[in-house]
Amino acid sequence: MNLLAHALLAYATLNDTEGQECTGAMMADFFAGQNAEDYPAGIRAGIAQHRHIDGFTDAHPSFVTCRRAIADAGAPRFTAGILTDVFWDHVLASDWKTWGKPLCGLDLEPFCAEIYGRLGQTRPYHSPGFAKAYSWIVDLSWLTSYAEPAGIERTLRGLSTRMSGHVDLAAKVSLLTELEKPIRGNFASFWPDLVEFARSWGDNRYSS
Repeated sequence: MNLLAHALLAYATLNDTEGQECTGAMMADFFAGQNAEDYPAGIRAGIAQHRHIDGFTDAHPSFVTCRRAIADAGAPRFTAGILTDVFWDHVLASDWKTWGKPLCGLDLEPFCAEIYGRLGQTRPYHSPGFAKAYSWIVDLSWLTSYAEPAGIERTLRGLSTRMSGHVDLAAKVSLLTELEKPIRGNFASFWPDLVEFARSWGDNRYSS
């Protein structure tokens, strides 16, 4: 899953550690070469949940089906999983009242404002990579922008700059429209399972 889903699941299922849990959950993809033990417990919890969620997602039949459909529709090699992650954040954001608000009790913009505030609170704990991304996430309202195809296109363009091989992911934003029905249908089958997994992971963590 992509940033919005990770932020929401950390917010809804992990103990509030003054924003550390949400920061860790969003920072995991920008955490390379650092020692997790150098970071506070809330950051470590968010990173750990993010990684377990990614493993659960990659193995879920609905994700496998959606990824295959995107690959068959012409996604560049090895990018169908990335596109599925980002497209599913669009589904989450664009139908927030169905999928997101029941977990957090907030509409999309107030929720994202809360997350941006938590990221600001925890700036001393940002990894070097995430410190660079933080200003883009907040200043460009990345999370709320996922609700619109233009925001997804911008996100894909940014991801392309972090990939080798000059892959133009932004050119594949058209698949979001072409495959809208299977993308949304597979997400609907997947999301309740992911929420249950995240809740169970959090419960197990705090009961152990």
